[in-house]
Amino acid sequence: MQVHIIRVVREESDRSSRQNSTTKNYFCKDMNALHPGHWEPNTDIYESDEEVIVRVDLAGVAKEDLSVKVKDSKLQISGIRHGYKAESKVHYHQIELHCGDFCKTLPLPDSIAHNEISASFQNGILNIAISKQDQSIEIPININSNLNSEG
Repeated sequence: MQVHIIRVVREESDRSSRQNSTTKNYFCKDMNALHPGHWEPNTDIYESDEEVIVRVDLAGVAKEDLSVKVKDSKLQISGIRHGYKAESKVHYHQIELHCGDFCKTLPLPDSIAHNEISASFQNGILNIAISKQDQSIEIPININSNLNSEG
């Protein structure tokens, strides 16, 4: 059905260009006319006996524009996908690839929130592996001996 809608709009565009000798654009004039905004990438989550795997589809996102962190027992994946900039004037007929800032937040169970986490990014897919082995974390506490005590 989408093909039929596109065909009808293209026929209207062709007809109007023959009548007026100027092309009317029924879609977007350029990428600047789009309102890029927040979007969420498609994500798969599955687990084995040893780990939880999070796979995120980030085609077109550069590694430098990507951030992965754990904050408040939540896995936060964020970044930006830059839009396509045509070198000459173009008329878009269909735009489905989201661009702009994105953020995906996944709550982590307390049992794995502080476990070992590794990430790899290859061919537009971010793979995050979270160990299911219970690992307690050790936080050293410095003891200040320069306290002014009166006594």
